[in-house]
Parts: sequence; C-alpha cells; structure tokens
Amino acid sequence: MLEAWEQLQRIRREEAALMELPVAQLTSLMANINRDSKKAPQPFSLQDFTLFRRELGNEDDAFPPLAALVALALRHEGKLPAVLIGVWPSVLAAAGKATHPPKLRALISDDGEVALLAPTQEGKHFRGLLAVSTYPVNGMVRLRDVDRPLISYSAELSPSNHFSYVASGELVTVRGS
Repeated sequence: MLEAWEQLQRIRREEAALMELPVAQLTSLMANINRDSKKAPQPFSLQDFTLFRRELGNEDDAFPPLAALVALALRHEGKLPAVLIGVWPSVLAAAGKATHPPKLRALISDDGEVALLAPTQEGKHFRGLLAVSTYPVNGMVRLRDVDRPLISYSAELSPSNHFSYVASGELVTVRGS
C-alpha cells in the first residue's frame, strides 16, 4: 500500500514538472532578455525557473542518444515537434553519445504534431521516443517515414491523460499501412 502511494506521488511530481515547463520557458526567456551580461555573464537556463523538475534527477541519461541525433536533424530540417523544445537540454546532452544514425530516422504525422523518433520495428509495431505536441482524437494518427514520405502507417497511440508529452520506449500500435 505504501509503495502504491509513493508511486502516485512520483507520478504527480512528474505531471507538475511537465505542467511548469511552458511557464519556466517564458520566464527564462524574459530573464535572459532583461539580463545584464556584465553582472550575470551566464544566461539563465530552464532549470533555474523550475521547482518540480529538479526532484526528478538527471534526465540527460534518460534521453536515447539515437533519438537525440534525429531530433537535431529534424530541427535543422524544420520538422521538429514543438514539445521537444521543453527537453532540449537533454537532447543536446544525449546527442553526443550517439555513435551512428538509426536505420529509420522518424515517423511523423502530416501535421507535425506527433513524431516517433529512432523507431525500431517489433513485429508490425514500432517502439521509440514518442513526442506528442497535441494528442490526436481517439489516439489514431497517420505516421509517415520522414525520409520516404510514400511509406505511411495508420497508428494507434496508447491512451494518455496528457495533452502533450515526450516518452521514451513507447510502443506504437500499427493498424495497417
């Protein structure tokens, strides 16, 4: 019973950390705009304005290096899902650990709101880093291979109580091609 309560508290802390990210981004942006570079030579970071994220520990190790490498490439191409900006420091930290690019870089929805980075195929389904800027209606979405746009998959996302999120190791169920 105590373990279940601790698990619930951990989930609530993680939800609070996700909810505070947009405010922390805006606050750090405003602080850096108004910062006197002579008095404070180091720019403010997102972590300077978060309360709950610090309790989660070091998330740099949790971000998959191959997904980070793909995120950098997608940003360069202008196809990066907006939700990944909130975890950009983790992306940068993990990208240096990648040794080679993945065979399949990413599957992205037509509107760019859902992306599965560095997916690996498990049977007819895919597992990878799931970045959801806007959760689709009924969890159904059409995902296209970023490098071969004629290849597409009708996919079903796991149910979520979050409007937007980033999750590593998520299994995306393919309903047909």
